[in-house]
Amino acid sequence: MFRLFLFLVSYGLMILSVGNLILYLNYRTLGYSWKVVFKFIFQTTEFYMAIGACIIICAVVLDLGFDRSTDKL
Repeated sequence: MFRLFLFLVSYGLMILSVGNLILYLNYRTLGYSWKVVFKFIFQTTEFYMAIGACIIICAVVLDLGFDRSTDKL
């Protein structure tokens, strides 16, 4: 149940942060160069939240970090 909650929270954070990152591409229409836009995007907290949420989703879906060995003495 905890893994499902962790998946849903991280998925929601990823959707919100990637949506904001896409909206930041509108700065290109204001005359900023691609270099300036991507430099700004890489410095925002949404970028780091998207990366963190992606790592958590991969860990939950791929079952990383959970020991399922049944060989107990």
